[in-house]
Amino acid sequence: MTNRAPILLNGLTRTTVGLTALTRPVRIIRATGVDRVTAEKIAWLARLAGIRDLALGAGLLHAQLTGAPTRGWLFAGLLADAADAAVFTHATTRRQLPPAAGTAMAAAATGGVALAATTLTRHHPTNTRTGTAAPVA
Repeated sequence: MTNRAPILLNGLTRTTVGLTALTRPVRIIRATGVDRVTAEKIAWLARLAGIRDLALGAGLLHAQLTGAPTRGWLFAGLLADAADAAVFTHATTRRQLPPAAGTAMAAAATGGVALAATTLTRHHPTNTRTGTAAPVA
């Protein structure tokens, strides 16, 4: 992948997930093993997560395409995905989600963390003298 490819992949993936959660919230919730009636009642929760992911993905894509810094967008996405992984893991261990669905959701969120972390370390190196991020667009 070129230097731009992982950033674009991250932005496009996050934007797609966000749009899906906004437009198909019941389907997303049902994928975690929740019954239809409950999923319809709590669809607004999926929409909240969807708008977050859509905003983070669109912000990252906009920054990349306009030459603005992307590091902050990547880091914000990493934090959101780390929180999601922790919540899915907690819910799964407390038997609030079926093991297969909870594990899959936690793994997907952990994959987002890994993609962002890899992109940050490979494409946004830190200045070892000052400990600050090198100025990379």
